[in-house]
Amino acid sequence: MARLLFWIVLAGLVYAVARNWLRRDERGARAPGKPAEPMIACAACGLNVPKSEAHLRDGQWYCSPEHLERGGPGG
Repeated sequence: MARLLFWIVLAGLVYAVARNWLRRDERGARAPGKPAEPMIACAACGLNVPKSEAHLRDGQWYCSPEHLERGGPGG
């Protein structure tokens, strides 16, 4: 009985290590060397959008052309 328990525990450890190792490989393959992009909060609604997708007017960032035209909060 002790041998069976030993093999079950050993198989569980091997499974956990292999799973962790495979996850680490997946994380490395997703975005190799690509830095995180800064997020900008919309001045009209507060939505966070990537800076490359945001619109700038008079020092204020907006999430869409509609909010850019509308202006600030409630505007």
